Amino acid sequence: MTDSRRWPVHPAPIPGEALSSWLRRIAVRYDANLDDLVSDLGFGLGEPKDLDTFPPTGFARELAQRTGVDVHRIQRMSLSGWAPWLIDQTEPDAEAFTTYTRQFSVLLQAGRRRPREISEWLAWLPSRQALRACPLCIATSVPPYPYQLLWLLSLTLSCPAHGCLLEPRAKAASYFSDWERKPPTPRPVSVTALAMDSRTWQAMTTGSVDLPRRQVHAGIWFRLIRTIIDELGATLSECRTTAGRLINRFWKEAGYPQRLGPRSWQPHEAYPLDVQLRTLEATATAIHLLESKVLIGQGTDAALFLPDDATSGEQAGQ
Repeated sequence: MTDSRRWPVHPAPIPGEALSSWLRRIAVRYDANLDDLVSDLGFGLGEPKDLDTFPPTGFARELAQRTGVDVHRIQRMSLSGWAPWLIDQTEPDAEAFTTYTRQFSVLLQAGRRRPREISEWLAWLPSRQALRACPLCIATSVPPYPYQLLWLLSLTLSCPAHGCLLEPRAKAASYFSDWERKPPTPRPVSVTALAMDSRTWQAMTTGSVDLPRRQVHAGIWFRLIRTIIDELGATLSECRTTAGRLINRFWKEAGYPQRLGPRSWQPHEAYPLDVQLRTLEATATAIHLLESKVLIGQGTDAALFLPDDATSGEQAGQ
């Protein structure tokens, strides 16, 4: 491989694949490692996870010239390529949390949750790296096993393609030898979680999501989910009396006696993985209850989840 010509051999990226995953699969074709490949592009590699979050400026453009793959498709293989859809910005902004999570209101009335300034926060990027993977995706692939960008984020519970839960991984994203020896048994996912994750996959692959009343932009869908997550985690001072009872009801319908998480408030991305996953379960349950009209959200944008035959409320988020 040289800088003066296109790489002659490279596998095509898989829909939803993380950038480091694709590059590892290319490197194998040349009996090279990831560092060699990145160096050949004229860049230094800090951590492999940096490629999946914020690769260097110009990296996608250079890779597009070497592979012939559209530069926009390559950019979408990293978190930074999803600004401003999945994330608002790529640079730290203390007001980013309030901007992202207060645009809509679903379960609670607008203005009930107070603004929060959080430095170094990015939507869906966990504070502690927490890879999860679909056992059936791995079982039906060959080494080096491809992995999805969504598996690296605190956004989904399951693999919509196989209808099973993502399984936590203690190993590096590129390492699945233990699953070759002893693959985990795929666990079924609830209907409500699968419905939510299928919409998220639709957002990632098509740029829009079908809600009961109308189709919305992917950026709206991601913010609606994150809004519900934040409302479910609202503090007692933010949701007293009726609002507090409503939030508790959503948690109980999801199978939990009360709101999860430590007593001191933290953003979803900072909680331990088990709390994140249970909160996602509660979020999927809340969406199902709204769409079934079992419970009615107090927020303006709850109308987006009402079925087509609903006559009350305005269509928000337009």
